Amino acid sequence: MLFGLSWLPLSASAEPGKPLVVIDPAHDGSDKGVRFSDDVYEKDVTLAIARSIQKELSPIQNLRVQLTRDSNRAVSIRDREQFVRNAAPDLFISLHINAGFGKKASGFEIYFPGFKGQAQSENKDSSVILTDMARNKHLNDSVRFAYILQKNLEQVFPRKGRGLREAAVPVLEGIAKPAIVIELGFVSNAEDKKQLLDKDIQLAIAKAISKSIKELF
Repeated sequence: MLFGLSWLPLSASAEPGKPLVVIDPAHDGSDKGVRFSDDVYEKDVTLAIARSIQKELSPIQNLRVQLTRDSNRAVSIRDREQFVRNAAPDLFISLHINAGFGKKASGFEIYFPGFKGQAQSENKDSSVILTDMARNKHLNDSVRFAYILQKNLEQVFPRKGRGLREAAVPVLEGIAKPAIVIELGFVSNAEDKKQLLDKDIQLAIAKAISKSIKELF
């Protein structure tokens, strides 16, 4: 639910012409996330999918992919924030798994930050106007990617899309970057739970996300 190779340094070297995608597998360490079984938790499934995305995209020479974690080592929200600030990714994707709303709730949801808190003053100076323009571009890029991703995930989960929604992304607080959060399904739903534990389905999810990233760039 809405909230990390070894833990990455809190920086990323810029490579001109190579977009950077940061994948954030939700939860870690003792913060296990939703429970699938005594041995499997949200943190395990999101990490497996994140690793598969990185592997799928590794042959792409003009694209860089980094994970906020690739082990069960605890990585705080503050550490993830700092990493994103230093890395300045061209796209941020956070992977989560849902629960609740009864056993009938199922399907995937895609969230994007809407920047509702930005200043609305009519007397804006040039720096504020430029900041607002940048924020609007990041929002447009987030929504564009969300539509691409929704299309490709529906190939994995037909008629299971629950739509696009606007919501704050905690790790991106105060950071304006193209970003989305994916809730991949409901562990409280028997069918969703079974699918999300299936290694083939996990790989299909990773391929759908990877395909979406390639379409965006």
